[in-house]
Amino acid sequence: MDDSEARSLEQIRAFLAGSGEVRFAGQRRREVYGWVEKTLVRQPAAAGQGLGAAVRGADDRVEPGAVTRLITGYQKTGRGKAVVYQRKKFPTCYTSADVDLLAYVDKAHGNLSGPATKRILEREYEEDGQAAYQRLARIGKLSA
Repeated sequence: MDDSEARSLEQIRAFLAGSGEVRFAGQRRREVYGWVEKTLVRQPAAAGQGLGAAVRGADDRVEPGAVTRLITGYQKTGRGKAVVYQRKKFPTCYTSADVDLLAYVDKAHGNLSGPATKRILEREYEEDGQAAYQRLARIGKLSA
């Protein structure tokens, strides 16, 4: 889509009113987001006044809430960049050896209930002094 001629908010509105479905030529999400940011920078008045409606649903690579987030971000910071998702990583409490040991104990005792298996693990460490059971003896009590 060549929108280089759209210079004012009125021209954008006239274009949208006179056109049917709008499709982007961008192949990737980054390209579509780049177009939204470029349009916001070029036409600051368009933020929240028709641009969102123009872009929402115009391309399958832009989820409906993304345009609103881009426009809101632009209004707050002057930038229309998509925020990079940061996955929450939980701290690792148990080693692979702990997992193997737990599976071994569970199988050796016929897949008992969780509380029964927990008590076996506690006894192995506290009463029998088995160092390999130290972390597993506190299973369910560990926190980061």
